[in-house]
Amino acid sequence: MSSCNDIYQLKGQNLTCERGGRILFKGLNFDLQSGQAMIIQGENGAGKTSLLRIITGLSQPVEGKILWNDENIEDISEQFQANLQYIGHMSAVKRELTVRENLRLIMRLWPSDTSMTIPELAEQVGLRKRLSVSCARLSAGQLRRVSLARLFISVQKLWVLDEPLTALDVGFISTIEQRLQQHLQQDGIVILTTHRGIDLGNQETAYLTL
Repeated sequence: MSSCNDIYQLKGQNLTCERGGRILFKGLNFDLQSGQAMIIQGENGAGKTSLLRIITGLSQPVEGKILWNDENIEDISEQFQANLQYIGHMSAVKRELTVRENLRLIMRLWPSDTSMTIPELAEQVGLRKRLSVSCARLSAGQLRRVSLARLFISVQKLWVLDEPLTALDVGFISTIEQRLQQHLQQDGIVILTTHRGIDLGNQETAYLTL
C-alpha cells in the first residue's frame, strides 16, 4: 500500500452509459485529486448507481474510460482495486451471522493498518452491546452500521459510496460525516450519491447532477 503522502488522481473521460436501450448520460467528465470529494445527485433512474459501477470497474461504459493516476483502470485492475473501497446501497451483511462474526469477516476481507479490535470497531459504529446478536434481528439502520464499519479500518484511498446515509439516525450520520472529513484530510478521495444533504466540512467538493 502506498504511503499516506502520495497524491492520487481519478478521472472520468467522455463517459457514456446506456441501460435498456436508453442513454442515461453522455460525454460525462470529471477530475478528482487527493483531498477532494464528488457528490452525485439526480432523480431515481438517472444513472447514479450505474456511474458508480463504471467508476469502480464493475460495469463498462459504452464510450469513455476511467483513469487512475492517468492509467486506464482496465489495464491496472489489481492496483486500482487495492486502492478502492466500494460500499453499495445494499447492506452486504451476512444476516445468518452475528455482529461479531460479520465484523471479523470485514477485518479479514479488508485488511488495514489499524490495530483496532472487534469490540473497538463495534464501539465505533455503536454496536458494542449487540456483538452477539444475529444480524437477522437488526434494524435496517443497524445493518447499515455493520456495513459502514469498513470505513473505520479502511486504508484504501478511493471511497465510492452509494447512499451511505440511508436508514441512519442523525447521531450516526454525524459520525459518518466526521469520518469522511477525516479521510479527505488524509488525502483520500470520496465519491458518493445521496438524496439528502451531507456535511463534508471545508473539504473541496464537486457536485455532479445527472
